[in-house]
Amino acid sequence: MSTIDPWWNPPWPLQWQQAYHRLRTEATGAGGVPTTNLPRGLCRWIRVQQESWEHLHPGQQDLLTALGITPDAVVGERPAPATRSYPASPGIDHARAYAAQHGHLTPDKHTRQDGFPLGRWLGQQRRKARAGVLSTTTIEALTALDPWWNPPWPYAWHRTWQQYCATTSENEPVPDTLQRWANAQRSQWSTLHPGQQQLLTTASFTEGWSSSDINLELSASAPPRTTTKHTTSPTKAPEQALEGGAMGDTGGQVWRARNRVHAASE
Repeated sequence: MSTIDPWWNPPWPLQWQQAYHRLRTEATGAGGVPTTNLPRGLCRWIRVQQESWEHLHPGQQDLLTALGITPDAVVGERPAPATRSYPASPGIDHARAYAAQHGHLTPDKHTRQDGFPLGRWLGQQRRKARAGVLSTTTIEALTALDPWWNPPWPYAWHRTWQQYCATTSENEPVPDTLQRWANAQRSQWSTLHPGQQQLLTTASFTEGWSSSDINLELSASAPPRTTTKHTTSPTKAPEQALEGGAMGDTGGQVWRARNRVHAASE
């Protein structure tokens, strides 16, 4: 056996010997290992050998040196394959068409735009965004169409707000259910997220309110100063927390606490 392979039974781990043979397979001609175009795995393995050279067995050093690998040898990696380019999602174009027609991206989950399941597609994008796996390009495109396409409060609240805006903008009688919802928003104003307050303030919702009423409600909603650090990123609060408009009992501080509980509302 030794005449066939002097190192058929090496004093070092067999895994090392197998990695060496893979490296030798990559060698080209008498010049030893090519200085470029090596697989990343082998290139990392070579660097480990170079960094621990003095701890290697003399036989290991001889084998590596025969391939042109020394502590100072420079070996390059094989260029990484080009990242596959994916075509833009057709959902963006349909979202753009819907936003141009309706002025927002708050459709029902069953909504279809030109046959495309836009409602379900937007729901998928929101879940991806919350999980941190949605591409920046998609996020920027949707945000440009509707800054509140993925609100930090339950989607049911946002849908109700859009229904209220649509009803009042067309001068239609406000249904009792929407009127009760609107009354709940005012009576529990301090429990709303600042973004919700902003949306309600810019809508016809606050017509009839004096500026002092709005300032009073806004000041009452400001959370008290605290030295407690909140490290939990906000997610959605339970849907039922906003069915009547309430988000808690002590303003923004409770809103953040409740937002630690995630409940899908789509």
